[in-house]
Amino acid sequence: MKLKPELLFILLLFLFSCVYDPPQKGKEISIHNQTANSIIIVDSLNGNRARLYDTATVNGRRYISRQSNYMTGYGVYQKFYSDGEINNLKNRKINKIKLYIIDTSDLQNTFSQIYTNRLFRSFDINIDTLEKYDLNYLFITNDTILFEHDYSYYTNRNH
Repeated sequence: MKLKPELLFILLLFLFSCVYDPPQKGKEISIHNQTANSIIIVDSLNGNRARLYDTATVNGRRYISRQSNYMTGYGVYQKFYSDGEINNLKNRKINKIKLYIIDTSDLQNTFSQIYTNRLFRSFDINIDTLEKYDLNYLFITNDTILFEHDYSYYTNRNH
C-alpha cells in the first residue's frame, strides 16, 4: 500500500499542531520582594482566605506545592496579563490594575478583615503604561513600592 504525500503531510501537520503550543501574547510584570518577610500578592480582596500551599494526589501520593502568588523573602514572582485580559479590562472601562501586597503574618485573618483593618499595601498599575513598555519590574521594599520599566521609574509612596 502506497501512502499519498498529501495524507502524510496532513498527518504530520496534525501531530505537530497538537504538540506545539504557541506562546500567548501579552505583558509580564516581574515582581521582586526586596524584604526578608514572606508576602502574598493578590489582585482582589473578594475571596475568603488566601492559601499559601495547595495539595494534590498523584498516583496515590500527596504532593504539596506553593501557591503561585506566595513569595518568600527576596523572592521573584512573574505576573502575566494576556492581551485578551488587557482588552477585556479596557472594554469594561478599567484603566488600572490594582495589586494588594499582604504580609503572611496577617493571613490568619479573612480578606474582609484585612481590608477593613488596612493590613495590606496596594499598588495601581496603569494599563496604558503596562502596554507601552516591554520591561516591567515592580520592586517591593519595607517602605516603598517602585515600578520601573525601560530604565525610568515611578514611585508610589502611598501605601
